[in-house]
Amino acid sequence: MKSAYIIKQALIGSAVMLSMSACTYNPYDTDIEPTPETMTLTCATPDVAIDTDNLTAPLLTFTWTGARPLDDDYMSMYTAELDVLGNSFGSKTVITSGVGFDYHYDEETGVYTASFTNEQLNNWYNERWALPVNKTFTVEFRVIAQWSGGPEFQTPEVRKVSATVKPVQVIIFNCDEMALDGNAVPATQTISPTLENTSIYAWKGTLTPGELVIPVLFDGVTYYLHNTDGTTDVADGTPMPLLMNETRGGWTIPAEGEYRVVINMIDRTATIYSEATDLQPLEVTFRPNGVDTNPEVTLTVADLYAYGGGTGWGAKKLNLIQSLADPQIFIFDGSTNDLKTLSGDMKFCITNSFTDSNGTSYNQNNSYCFTCVLTDEGKRQNLSAELNKIFELHGGADGETRNSYMKVPAGSNFIVFDLRHNTFLATTK
Repeated sequence: MKSAYIIKQALIGSAVMLSMSACTYNPYDTDIEPTPETMTLTCATPDVAIDTDNLTAPLLTFTWTGARPLDDDYMSMYTAELDVLGNSFGSKTVITSGVGFDYHYDEETGVYTASFTNEQLNNWYNERWALPVNKTFTVEFRVIAQWSGGPEFQTPEVRKVSATVKPVQVIIFNCDEMALDGNAVPATQTISPTLENTSIYAWKGTLTPGELVIPVLFDGVTYYLHNTDGTTDVADGTPMPLLMNETRGGWTIPAEGEYRVVINMIDRTATIYSEATDLQPLEVTFRPNGVDTNPEVTLTVADLYAYGGGTGWGAKKLNLIQSLADPQIFIFDGSTNDLKTLSGDMKFCITNSFTDSNGTSYNQNNSYCFTCVLTDEGKRQNLSAELNKIFELHGGADGETRNSYMKVPAGSNFIVFDLRHNTFLATTK
């Protein structure tokens, strides 16, 4: 019985092996033949530059041949699309035939053509695709051939081709963020816009011998400031014309010391002041009350005191902020100043208490002050400043000046005193 069982099991095993051998998958016997595809797609000029002098001229031309022929039961349809590489032909960025452009068919050659002008690509680059300024980009062109009708579903044919486009090169001079870099500084440091002018950036501190680099971040792209003459020399204390591009570079700092760096984005200049050329605070020399027999007094202007009817005839220290770009510019910022606003008739004295060389003490009434200009005859007068309009200042310690009062417009909560140029600008923020 045992031997019969063994024989039976062997026969069953052989049968199973024969069955498995008979059912072995053979791809060459069972695979469906691949669908023949005939469509080809090409780009005549895959590397181009937008030409604003020929806006209506074609810049990119794509051509393709027809997809595989099917019987008359099927109707073919082609959809062409243009987009920037990486956008994956998304609905917000893709340009589609029949909506954004049209393609043409030549019956004699059997070739389809889609062309795009300089103007179209320039507009899409700036508006629909919102690409970084001056940045070369790659577009993808895709054609999809599909069929409707017929007894069976037909697999679409899809072809893609790309082209590189150089946009119009514009002079970039704008800024979202600015910094100091290079081995002339111990670490990257931010340069902030000044309070008085957000188009002027200023920094003051220690630099060491080496390279000073000023990177500027704008619209997601990092640029660098350079001398327009291509040198890295510092014209100490003199405004240097600037260009801005993506090539890293800057200036060579010759010696260690305290430096003031001022970048004017409107004038497109950089001024680097060493200790030898640095801008100095305003020093005023005058005789108290303007009396010639009084000894001269020299004071450095570090703040101003408002005095007049607008202050209730009491001297009010303004606690002005000194500009980092120029120590002779002062800012009244109501958002951080306890006084909040200034208004009414007043003059601006450089001190509220001082002593001359004889030991005589004086107050703001006897000091040098800034106010409105005198008459043509050199006499006192009262004039009104206007919001958002530069007002000319006059300074002196004589009686006519000290008894002239300017009216500060109501609601003035941001005021710039430019004592280097004797101007006053009141605004509301």
